[in-house]
Amino acid sequence: MNFHHPLFESLALPLMLSFAVTGLLRAGLGAVHGRRWAAAGVAPAIIVASAWVLGWQLWPGSLTEELPWIYAAAALLGVGLEGMRAAMRTTWLASCVLWALVLAGLGDPPLTLQIATWAVGAAVIGAVLSSPPEHAAAPASLLVASLGLAAVAFISGSALLFELGLSIAAAIAGCALWLWPAARIGFGVCAAVVSVIAWLTLALGVALLTPVEPAVLLLLAGALLSGPMVRWARRGLRRRAVDVLIVAAVAAIWVAAAVALALDRGAQASRDGQDDPYYTPRW
Repeated sequence: MNFHHPLFESLALPLMLSFAVTGLLRAGLGAVHGRRWAAAGVAPAIIVASAWVLGWQLWPGSLTEELPWIYAAAALLGVGLEGMRAAMRTTWLASCVLWALVLAGLGDPPLTLQIATWAVGAAVIGAVLSSPPEHAAAPASLLVASLGLAAVAFISGSALLFELGLSIAAAIAGCALWLWPAARIGFGVCAAVVSVIAWLTLALGVALLTPVEPAVLLLLAGALLSGPMVRWARRGLRRRAVDVLIVAAVAAIWVAAAVALALDRGAQASRDGQDDPYYTPRW
């Protein structure tokens, strides 16, 4: 078996690791603590999958080399906040501070752009954290948005970021199997923080390393608002299995719009490039 095959690195490894660690935590910590902490299995799956693909550099020198470190920092923050039973406002503020540090460390864009990017991330973090832990709405929207981010990275010409996007989706899916159609665990802070920070950081990487349009990434971010939108429209999440499918469908609409826009801009760039005598194909 080729342990460095893209299908193993980006799909099988994070999916199996997340599912297995979540199950072990659920069984080993008992009915009460296991239900609360089991979703922490998402964190090692995301971290190990990224390190498996990128390696673990003690002194990272590029954006991609910093990703495993950022994921690990988000995991530690989530575990710490879960252990303290921090209030939602405290959790949101701490996550937003980490997101600000990520932005400060990964580039030096204009201040207005940095503030706007932080604000979008803060809204996304709030949307994910606001979902009830026993409901699979947050992992459903994160899963669909991660698949969309992977597709946009592929369209934009980055196989590496495509693979990393798939690995985040697979890690979340492994945990979500314990949440849907019957909730046997809670998707708590320890899982939500690392998942949403990983998604935002990878989206930032796509923005910085590929020619993707900002509007495409804004549409993908809109997919993570699907849970609050459905809760508002239905005045709460009652029929859990059905509502999760609705959240996933709404998120898929956002993702489809983002992919369509990315394809259209890519086709336009290709047509413009073919008219240029100095055009060099991306492949």
